[in-house]
Amino acid sequence: MKCLVKNESAVGLTLKEKEKPSPNDNEILIQVKKAAICGTDIHIWNWDSWAQEKIKPPMTVGHEFMGEVIEIGDNVKGLELGDRVSAESHIVGSISRNARAGKLHLDPDTVNLGVDRDGAFAEFVSIPFRNVVKLPDSVDDEMGAILDPFG
Repeated sequence: MKCLVKNESAVGLTLKEKEKPSPNDNEILIQVKKAAICGTDIHIWNWDSWAQEKIKPPMTVGHEFMGEVIEIGDNVKGLELGDRVSAESHIVGSISRNARAGKLHLDPDTVNLGVDRDGAFAEFVSIPFRNVVKLPDSVDDEMGAILDPFG
């Protein structure tokens, strides 16, 4: 699949071919239809001090997107093939004290799509199904791609 990758510790991104991801039992595979550029992506492109501290090249970037469900893990509930979806890009853990207390925003095991884990500036992205939001018909593809900042 084609994807945009922070391939080296320098300004810019590289268009590369990578293997299509395979979802685990708790994930879905999404064919990305639309993606949006966030300020985070600009930091990564510019390779500023924040990006130099956070990004470990090579990393497929991007976390604002929408697409279609094309593969479903064995434990996934509430989603079907062909569903139009977007996703929350902060993937929280489940074992920390804060996570178990329901304070997910304070979970130290949180990873970010397109920062700590390969992201959505790609033809396909896999993500835990609990992070996925099914899009109603009233939300067009462009708006679906920028739902993350509204969270």
